[in-house]
Amino acid sequence: MHFQSLAVILSLGLVNYAACIDYDGWLNIKIEHSLNCGTEKYCPRGNIALKSIRAGAAVVDQIHFNKGHIQALKNLAEIDSFYTIRTLVTSAENSKGTEFFSSVKAKAFLGNGLSDVINAWVLPNGAVIAVSFQVTNASQPLSLESGTQKINSNFYLRYVEQAPVPDTATYIQKLEREREAREKGDLKDNKSFLAKYWMYIVPIAIFVMISGASNPEPAAQGAR
Repeated sequence: MHFQSLAVILSLGLVNYAACIDYDGWLNIKIEHSLNCGTEKYCPRGNIALKSIRAGAAVVDQIHFNKGHIQALKNLAEIDSFYTIRTLVTSAENSKGTEFFSSVKAKAFLGNGLSDVINAWVLPNGAVIAVSFQVTNASQPLSLESGTQKINSNFYLRYVEQAPVPDTATYIQKLEREREAREKGDLKDNKSFLAKYWMYIVPIAIFVMISGASNPEPAAQGAR
């Protein structure tokens, strides 16, 4: 198979992305698809290699689709089925690799001239938690003049910011200090009477109002 090498530079927020990554090292993403694979369920479609996650520069090698690939894709499109890719992500910290699956409608992939976007979602520690595959929005019909078709791919690393972790230890220490202060009498309870006992007062008030509404006082009789 003939492979085409594409050097893809991440242009969207590359400086900010690099500053958010704590880990740096190599990353490799092997791409397979379920198209024209013969007896195999998945067969090679290409590879994405990064020497540095921080730098974000990737080299994408991909096969050209032949007539067999295009016909298999058209067969999927006729039944409104999906075109699926499987990616295996390996790195210096994960030599065994992590597997991800992603699919798009075959009709959409054909209608956009085999143009797609592959995103790798990365945590600050450099771990890839997802690889997504989607078609572009612009319509680029296939040129049927040649026997092979080029896959037009854009690859991006996407930074995933982790949610803040609650500072449980500090909160427990604060509660402990307040408890010790109450035991020593240093901490005064400045709550009002209503703030302290509202849970008792409110039910009584509601009961009184309901009783007054259901048992109205009889109207005074007029003087004779």
